[in-house]
Amino acid sequence: MPPKKQQKNSQAKTVKKTGGPDTRVFGFAALGLLAILLYYYAASFIFIQDDSFITYRYVKNFTDGNGLVFNIGERVEGYTCFLWVMLLAGVKQLGFNYISASQTLGIISSLLTLLFTFLISVRIFPKDRGTLYNFAFSIIAVIMLASNGSFAYWTVSGMETGLFGMLVTLGIFLYLKELRQPDLQIPWSSAVLLLASLTRPEGNIIFAVTVLHKVIIVLRAPKGETGSAFRMLWSKKNLTWAAIYIIPAIIYMIWRYSYYGYLFPNTFYAKTGSSLEYFKTGGEYLWGFLQAYGGYGVLAAVSLLTLRDKKRFNEYLYLVMVFYIFCIYIVFVGGDVLRPNRFFVPLMPVFFILVQEGLNQIADMLDKSKEAVMGAVVVLLAVLGLSYYTYKNEFETIKQYSVLENGLVEKMKLTATWLKNKQTQAGRPLVVGATTIGAISFYSEVTLIDMLGLTDKEVAHNPKPIPEISSKDVGWRERNYNVDYVLSRKPDYILFSTSLKPSAYAERGLFTSDEFIKYYYPFVMTMKEYAFNDIIYKRKTDEEASLKPQLPPNPNYQKSFVNLLNQAMNTQKDKNKLQEAIELYNKSIQAGPSGWGLPYQMMGELYIQTKNTEKAKENFEKAIEFDDQNILSHYYMYNISRQTGDTAAAMMHIEKLKKYAPDMLNQ
Repeated sequence: MPPKKQQKNSQAKTVKKTGGPDTRVFGFAALGLLAILLYYYAASFIFIQDDSFITYRYVKNFTDGNGLVFNIGERVEGYTCFLWVMLLAGVKQLGFNYISASQTLGIISSLLTLLFTFLISVRIFPKDRGTLYNFAFSIIAVIMLASNGSFAYWTVSGMETGLFGMLVTLGIFLYLKELRQPDLQIPWSSAVLLLASLTRPEGNIIFAVTVLHKVIIVLRAPKGETGSAFRMLWSKKNLTWAAIYIIPAIIYMIWRYSYYGYLFPNTFYAKTGSSLEYFKTGGEYLWGFLQAYGGYGVLAAVSLLTLRDKKRFNEYLYLVMVFYIFCIYIVFVGGDVLRPNRFFVPLMPVFFILVQEGLNQIADMLDKSKEAVMGAVVVLLAVLGLSYYTYKNEFETIKQYSVLENGLVEKMKLTATWLKNKQTQAGRPLVVGATTIGAISFYSEVTLIDMLGLTDKEVAHNPKPIPEISSKDVGWRERNYNVDYVLSRKPDYILFSTSLKPSAYAERGLFTSDEFIKYYYPFVMTMKEYAFNDIIYKRKTDEEASLKPQLPPNPNYQKSFVNLLNQAMNTQKDKNKLQEAIELYNKSIQAGPSGWGLPYQMMGELYIQTKNTEKAKENFEKAIEFDDQNILSHYYMYNISRQTGDTAAAMMHIEKLKKYAPDMLNQ
């Protein structure tokens, strides 16, 4: 019998031996049960991530015939999920609710990821022992994945994470299958990896790792076979495999460049950097994942034990390369701002398969017997215990993330409704600056300036950070901003992520601009029918701005004063630290610009809490002196005047409110 045929028959016997009916039946039954558990686990977090609404806005503009844009007339690639956008656009064109569909597709994708994880376990890494042993070491990875809170959370987020993870897992399965069966006619893995890359740019990393793995296989070929291996590398089949990916990818890049003017998504330029702060943040992000799911690095070490298997070394090496090279990429870009562990979700099937196979190596070292029942039982029970512990330990935390995100989206929807009403009243498109841009942009339909640059070309490509305020204590990963550009567009309103307080670098930077201090003031958004109130910064007219008193510059001015303001606002949350907060406000006044009234307003509010009416009145009057449109100070002074019986003063302040913020009086 020819050698190749003998090898083929030998493989067939192995598959038959290790993939017996009992293992398959038990495995698929367990898979079905775990799929049901994952579905209900994910359903307990039901929410839509605010960032999903950025995608929805692109879908809406595209299907309405306005182009693949965020703001009509501005070609900026502020999304990183082209295939996801196209899928949702197709759903919308068919007349379905594409927002609900995004969650449904996410659930389907995650359930398929469970299936492909299982298929990798039983078809790529089959075991040749007893039924219980084979079953245990084919289902461990699926158990760990189905019980993972981060995996369940992003399943229902409305984002492309689930689809990307599914395509990556399927692509890996097909590639490993092609390694095992080189006589397969069509190399489907490259086509699937192409779809993954069109879903998320990180898919290109998986493809690049796959190419590198092919080269390593050639370099590892035994002496005398290197020439044959190189010929195989440049074979018609491998060239076809590469062409299936590269040709469409090049066409897509040409279209992207011709349509948007850049080779990479705008978010790449807005988010990435090369400073040590990025690496530090990325390292912390990686460590957070290893703490939560890697046993503080122990399971990562277990995953590397797979490389001791000489028979399947090439397959295990590929998975190790995919996981650890992707981890290096995550560290390099500084991790991710969205919780929990979003960037690691597509890698979890690979990681848990490596853990499963590493445990198999340990079990094999400890017990060489045919059945190894005890080892299988112990490992399976340990994994079940660890998975349950992880579930119980993180459920409430991750549940709280979904609650907070639902609250944020609801708040942004109400703000968007208010802005849409104002736009209708104005009879023209409003221009709004914001740092949280998802739901507010989708529901308001205003022209929105993304002050973080994700959907704004100028901020992303021409950032002008202010060193004095870009300190390391800010928890915002987006470090690019351009104050001069944002204000040059004269936005009608500017919305901060945390209401009145400047939190992000882009928000803090505004306070260092004389134009912002002169033209913008905190305005109270009010919608009585929704019992909704919040703060937004509103632009004054030129006439109103001219009324602001002109004072000599502060000789002690330091741009870092805004950090003191932020620190004071954070400090006053603790009722036991009100005096400390007042001291910080005074320091911010000493270092801040002349005629800056906001700290006086804030101190006035603190003195009200301490029932020191005279000091409160003194600070509110100072705030009004610097800016007559400080409506919150007028509001507090109206209440103080009314309570002290000063009717004339109360009437004066109520007239100011009627003039500047009539909505406040209609609550």
